[in-house]
Formats: sequence, structure tokens, C-alpha cells
Amino acid sequence: NTCRSQSWSWCVFLNVEPVLILSGQLRYVNAEVNSMAASASHSGQTCSMPSGSTLQDVAALAGVSARTVSRVVNDEGGFGNATRVRVLDAIEKVGYRPNMMARALVTRRTGTVGLVVPRLVDPFFAELVDGIQAAAKATGRTVIIAKHDDDPAAFGSILDTLSSFAVDGAIVYLAHGEAATVARHATRGLRTVVIGVEVAGTNLGSVLWDISRGAELAVEHLVRTGRTRLVMLSNTDSADSLFPPRRETAFRHTLQRAGLEFTEERVVRRDPSIEGGREAMEAVLAAGTPVDGVFAYNDAVAIGALQALALAGLRVPRDVALVGFNDIAMCSSLVPSLTSVRLDRTTIGREAIALLDRMLSSSDKQPPVQVGVDLVIRQSA
Repeated sequence: NTCRSQSWSWCVFLNVEPVLILSGQLRYVNAEVNSMAASASHSGQTCSMPSGSTLQDVAALAGVSARTVSRVVNDEGGFGNATRVRVLDAIEKVGYRPNMMARALVTRRTGTVGLVVPRLVDPFFAELVDGIQAAAKATGRTVIIAKHDDDPAAFGSILDTLSSFAVDGAIVYLAHGEAATVARHATRGLRTVVIGVEVAGTNLGSVLWDISRGAELAVEHLVRTGRTRLVMLSNTDSADSLFPPRRETAFRHTLQRAGLEFTEERVVRRDPSIEGGREAMEAVLAAGTPVDGVFAYNDAVAIGALQALALAGLRVPRDVALVGFNDIAMCSSLVPSLTSVRLDRTTIGREAIALLDRMLSSSDKQPPVQVGVDLVIRQSA
């Protein structure tokens, strides 16, 4: 549904875990929406498109043809700068706003991009959303955002909804095991950029980063600083993921190359959250596993581990060194500040939007885009 009121810019409601895009910002739709709707009903207000000014009104005021106004609005060329200034001034005076639905019928473009992520409470995904939204804004696009909470059914339903909205394309972070679902929607015409993993097929592109190399950098740093009894706090899904557990594989291989012992007990899997990290670290300590270095699946897990170590009376990094993954903004604010593998969300967003642009303008298969990783060394290791 679309609506406009005196206080709202254009807004979009997504029916699966709905979100609202308001003036280029992300807001959640919750019980407040029902309250607003009820209030509008009692006051007799309706949510509808304004009658507004027309393209002909602009043409009359500017002293040009309606076709010239259309060319200026769509930046088609064929007019001088003086005409452009006169038309834009007339647009401002009469308050004209182009009918985007009518334009979409002509251009076959809606100026919207769907963005689907697992969750927004995870700082990594919140920052990823910011990066992609900033890149989309620079190209004049509106982003429709939804989260799937790693629920395959919700993921498929979201893609169905985005297709029905006729978005120009989608940028997605897969739900667990849903590569086939995204490939099926892409085959039906939904041009899709997949973040983090490569999924081959028609209308599909990928923005990747070298997770294995990032994990190697983290473990190599721990070994280089004298840590010899390392554990990894990993993701529960890594054990049966559709994709190889790249962090775990790199952890094992890097230990073996350094001549250090690896056993399965040195990988503990929990939910990739602060609570999961705390539980995983507590499990390591309760089992009596000797540990002087920890590599965490992500920064949220590392923060949970930091809490558990503090509660156990262990000092970071003197007793146990700790390295996270993603380098979210709060890493530099923690005490001690967290060493982490950095993924540049601004670069990821820019590359994802640029790749989608290329996919929209050409039917040629686009190669995957690689984004670099590096280790940011702080106090924790």
C-alpha cells in the first residue's frame, strides 16, 4: 500500500515483518500504525494521493510545451539551461510532483530497490543497511527494507512481495539454505544481488568478501602475539550450512600451519549474538578447556565473550586475547576496545548498488565483486 498525508513523505508498507521508508529513513511499522489508522478513521481523514498540480500547469507557467517539461523532469536533454531553470522554477512554484506510477509504466523502472537482511538488531546488518541506503540515495532510489530472521518461509514471502511491488531489483542476504529460492525469483525476472555468497544463475550477481582470509588474519594475529591455546566461538548454523563454514575451516587450517593442536572441542557453536557469545564462552570455561586466545564468529559474539570473561575474573588481553569479526562501530568504544576483522559496509553498499545498475543496463552476466578485508588491531589482542 502507498499513502501520503500532510506530515508524511511517500511511504511503503511491506506486509512481511513490515517496515516503513519515510523520507529516505528507516522506520518500523508497529502498533503505532494501528493507532494512527484508528485516529484517522475517527477524524474522517483518508490516506490518498493529493490532487496536486499537473505537468500542464508547469508548462503554462514556464511558457513551454508539456513535452518540454517532461524532458526536463526526466533529464532527457534537448533544451537549454535557461529553459531548464524556468521549468524548475515553475515546478517549485506550483508544487508539482511527477506521478511515479505513470513514469514507471513508460520507463519500466520504479526507482525502488528491495533490501532483505536476516535481522536489524545485529549492528553489522544495521550498518550494512545504512551503507546500501546511502549508495541508493546517491542514485535517486528508494529502498524497501525487510528482515527474514533466518526463516526460509518469510524469506520467500518477502521476495514474492518485492516482485509484486515491481522493484527495479533486490539486494539480499540469504536466509539459511535459500539459494534455490532466490535463484527461482531471479529466473522470473527479479534482478538480485546476493551479499556474502556467490549464487550463480540468470539475473543474479554477488558482492563477496574473503571470509577465509579475514579469519586467517585474526588467528595469525593471535598466534603472532604468543597465544597457543585458541578456541573459536562459532555460529550454530555453521555445522549444517548449505555453504562451507569458511571461518571454521580457516581457523583449523591456520592453527595446523602454525603447528598448534586442533580438536573439535576448540570450536563451540551458539547463536551468533551477544547472549550466544556469552553462553559459548561460559561453556568453554566450564569445560576446563585451556584457553589464552579467542576468535569470535562476529563482534556480537565477541562482546558476549568479553562479558563472560569479566564475570569469571579473567582479564582481556592479559589472560585471554579476543578478536571479533565485522568491526562494527562500537568496537572502538568497548573497554578494552575490540580487535576485529573489518568489512567496509560503505564499500559493500556502493558496490552492491553499482552492480545492480550494471545488471539493469545490460543482459550480460556480471562477474562477482570482491570487497577487501583487513584486521583492525586494538586493545583486546
